[in-house]
Amino acid sequence: MQMNHASASRLTIAALAVATTLLLAGCPGTLLTPSTILYQQQQKNIGNFSNTIFLGDSLTAGYQSGSLLDTQQVHGWAPVLSGLAGFKITQPLIAYPGAPAVLQLVSVGPPPVITTAPGTTTGRDDPTVQSTDLAVPGAFLNDILSTVPLAQPTTGQEQITQLVLGFPALGIGQALSQVEFAIAAQPTTIFLWAGNNDALIADETGMPSSMTTLANFTTQYTNLVGALRAKAPAHLVIANIPDVTLVPYLTPAAEVLAEYSAATNIPPDQLSVLLGISAGDLVNPTGLAEIPGILANPTTGPITDSGVLTAAEVVTVQNQVIAFNKVIAQEAKNAGATFVDIHALFDQIATNGITINGYTGTTSFLGGIFALDGIHPTNTGYAVVANYFIDTMNSTIKTTIPDADLSAIAAADPLWPPNLAPHLRHQTRPMIIPVNAAKQVGAILRRHP
Repeated sequence: MQMNHASASRLTIAALAVATTLLLAGCPGTLLTPSTILYQQQQKNIGNFSNTIFLGDSLTAGYQSGSLLDTQQVHGWAPVLSGLAGFKITQPLIAYPGAPAVLQLVSVGPPPVITTAPGTTTGRDDPTVQSTDLAVPGAFLNDILSTVPLAQPTTGQEQITQLVLGFPALGIGQALSQVEFAIAAQPTTIFLWAGNNDALIADETGMPSSMTTLANFTTQYTNLVGALRAKAPAHLVIANIPDVTLVPYLTPAAEVLAEYSAATNIPPDQLSVLLGISAGDLVNPTGLAEIPGILANPTTGPITDSGVLTAAEVVTVQNQVIAFNKVIAQEAKNAGATFVDIHALFDQIATNGITINGYTGTTSFLGGIFALDGIHPTNTGYAVVANYFIDTMNSTIKTTIPDADLSAIAAADPLWPPNLAPHLRHQTRPMIIPVNAAKQVGAILRRHP
């Protein structure tokens, strides 16, 4: 998707105005090109957070348990980081019960019981403020670059875009995309964590083919970073994409077979044939929803293609994410950006867990790292991400930002397992995400790039 002519024109004018100002401030007798001046400003702004913008999707918006909700947004990695680094962030805080309405844990079970909070949000807590966390849940790469809020949104995605980007539009009466706003704001630092939905769509559809193609991803990501490099004086802090097959939104087939074998007394090998799944496969909520019907009427089986990522498809998705991340790493290098390897972080957590206050949290459902929708982190999970950004910056650009106190955050986190119920600490039975807990996430992801 390309920026329209009006958008391109206003951004070109803004960039030329900045370049002219900087040129006049240069050394007498020295003629510097706009690109040279901008590069010098970008280098000068390394570690300067006085005017910081966040771009991305739900993971940077502080989305949690299926909702963008004020009491959860403030625990996202972006506000945690900004508080520790001592700079201001303004979020588009959304009133209860959130957008969409937040998921609520009724019982840990097993099986877990999760409901959706009643009611409809009234929208922004304060519609008069200009957000500096511009990340829009559900945004793909092209959305970050080009999608603007609509005056009269109709779909859920249009509504959440308008809630984040629609107020007050810099006071200039124009609708701006995330990138357009970032360029107009002329920030000193931009945090960019983008491309997650371009990969995550495979989880919801059960089909690797629904992911953004590598060719399109390369073009879109290059255009996105290129626009920021060419027109903003900011130092970029760029994160890559985690392995999207590690989230508890997807349930390992072995766990599904074990759960239903225990409930039905049907041997796992027979269930494997009936459901058409085997070790190495991952079942999404669509597939989980089909299982009761198949058990009641075996002729309706096996689970449809949209309900499962086969072991081979899992490898395809993982390899595509690796390919995406090579593009991100190269663009980060080209931009002289600070590169944050989130993929490595979540690989490490999936392998070893993370021990806080004597309890080891895991990436399983209700394991402490991911919230009730099985995709977005808990308060503790977001703090771990914030610390990883901080540690990377401290080691590469020599900032001196303190880490978040994970002990205190986990102790107050309602979804850190020891806070759920004492017996859950010793839970050995696999915990499968309830179908309704992932329904809202699927509704947002169910759109092709």
